[in-house]
Amino acid sequence: MSQINLRVVVCGDDSVGKSSLIAALIKESFIPTIQDVLPPITISGDDYDSSFQEYPIDTKIVKKSRRNSSKKERFNESSTKVVSKYIPNKTVIIDTNASDKPNLQKELKRADVIWLVYSDHYTYERISLHWMPMFRSMGVNLPIVLCANKSDLIEKSDLKTQNSDEFIPLIKEFKEIEACIRSSAKTNHNVVEAFYLCQRSITHPISPIFDSKEGNLKPAAISALKRVFFLCDKDQDGYLNFQELSDLHKKCFNKEATEEEYKNILNAIDKKLYSDGDNGVSEDGFILLNKMYAEAGRHETIWGILRAFHYTNSLSLSDKFLFPKLDVNPNSSIELSPAGYRFFVDLFIKFDKDNDGGLNEEELNNLFRPTPGMPKIWQESQFPSTVVCNEEGYVTLQGWLAQWNLTTFLDYKSTLVYLAYLGFDEDMSVKALKVTKPRKSRQRQGKFYRQNVNDRNVFNCFVLGAPQSGKSSLLESFLHGSYSESYSPTIQPRLCIKDIELRGGKQCYLILEELGELEPAILENKMRLDQCDVICYCYDSSDPESFQYLVELREKYATLLNTIPCVFVALKADLDKQQQRSDVQPENYTRDLYLSPPVHISSAWSSSVHELFIQLVDAAKFPSSATPGLEKEPETADYENFKHIFMAGGAITVMTLACMWIWRSSIQSSKV
Repeated sequence: MSQINLRVVVCGDDSVGKSSLIAALIKESFIPTIQDVLPPITISGDDYDSSFQEYPIDTKIVKKSRRNSSKKERFNESSTKVVSKYIPNKTVIIDTNASDKPNLQKELKRADVIWLVYSDHYTYERISLHWMPMFRSMGVNLPIVLCANKSDLIEKSDLKTQNSDEFIPLIKEFKEIEACIRSSAKTNHNVVEAFYLCQRSITHPISPIFDSKEGNLKPAAISALKRVFFLCDKDQDGYLNFQELSDLHKKCFNKEATEEEYKNILNAIDKKLYSDGDNGVSEDGFILLNKMYAEAGRHETIWGILRAFHYTNSLSLSDKFLFPKLDVNPNSSIELSPAGYRFFVDLFIKFDKDNDGGLNEEELNNLFRPTPGMPKIWQESQFPSTVVCNEEGYVTLQGWLAQWNLTTFLDYKSTLVYLAYLGFDEDMSVKALKVTKPRKSRQRQGKFYRQNVNDRNVFNCFVLGAPQSGKSSLLESFLHGSYSESYSPTIQPRLCIKDIELRGGKQCYLILEELGELEPAILENKMRLDQCDVICYCYDSSDPESFQYLVELREKYATLLNTIPCVFVALKADLDKQQQRSDVQPENYTRDLYLSPPVHISSAWSSSVHELFIQLVDAAKFPSSATPGLEKEPETADYENFKHIFMAGGAITVMTLACMWIWRSSIQSSKV
């Protein structure tokens, strides 16, 4: 049960019966003689039946006999039933004196809802002339329940006419008035109901969802209900069948719908829309159904639906639902978990209506209907150019999963928000993500380097190099297996991601990031460099000026770059190799850093390109093998020496045996 505490301030002119209403509510009977102002009264939620149930999703409103009913029973039946988890934990009723303005204003500023009482024509006129202007002048913007007391003094035949004459003009003029009711403390008529309306104005407010003046649901409510319909339409055929509606009923009210209730809904909708409901409840029919609930005063039914889908009183999704708590170490990364992969695979299959293996623009728009639109990070990275697409340019399942891995790696909170919008398992969206172990560093011979990585499947690689060295072509080859010979400089950072198969069949995702003109700013940003798992230093092997750019770059940012694993790559290896006009040649430069010599590849050689990507992942997974300036461990060096000695010894043994065989053969021949 939600812990909701309410303060109800009862105000109005003198002698309208404020104290009598409070006494009748507590004592369940009229008390003729009572003090002018009652002390604060506290009513606990335990004073009412804890098994209150919401009306089911049906179009009938059941009226019960109030004869010989107790306060608890009358509270149960009043207007509409209450969802138990939204019964206030504690309600404090404050009686006031109209002539004690300082205390009145003090209490109004602490109030959650105002119970405004009048009893005759004079006090009725004072509502619009005095009380409402006073509330507004104080800056009090609270829901108001207007109560016309002493209805026992009015003839029953005049009640309906007076309600129309009195309430409607006030509701139209003052939006703050949440509800109106006529009561009598003397006959105990509608006393409990008036109190309930005060509670309901906070727990189930009508103003956010229904425009009483226009007689329609408000746009924000319609938008929220359309999202609910979208998520409940599991087969995406545009209709809620019986099973889908029953699942909705169970989710919202802890009770499955019956066939009779489903038929009643279809009949009621069909009469209004003049349609044939054989297919089920359409989106328009679902909106109409909720409008009918609002018109019938069944706001709790609508709120029962909205709150089951985590909507707040402002009709926005709750922050707790959108941003669930996830403990993340600063040195950890976040990836999709198996549950996250399954969810996004199912989502892709559901919206690939033409079964062509790609999501076209229309299918993507339909998929993102219950969300604010395509994620901002996707737009900034120029999706779908970041992932693998088919020949028509539609994102494939491979690209779809890669894009969500990219989003999660760069901004996991954005993934959590969209998991919530797209209907991932309730408020457990954190189960769709996996937090990796914190990255740790080790030290050898005064040199810090990163420890091996065993639990990660997504790696980020910065691609650095001189202009026209072939970086963009490398990214094109990575995604599409081909490249364009036309050159266009990269201005904004460019990202792409793809899954690659490692040796042994294991798959992982590699993010290649070309920094563009933001290269200096990014390389000076320690937080961004901490996200980088490996650096790919590229130079054009056919351009003698290309390698010097890397030498100068590494000298400028030596402190930041020397702890990050790296791989040197000589691009355009299909062209004539040129001697580099640099202080040191690439092979000598890498040898001095205890690194492997540059890998010579060409975008035209697909096999060599794929081997490079595997080498980049290996460097990210085993940083000690690719950290600049880190010598091999002594035991590794000893093993290498032993290996060479063993190989040399083996060769000598083979040669000796061969010589012995030749010698023996020659002796046998001479004997013959």
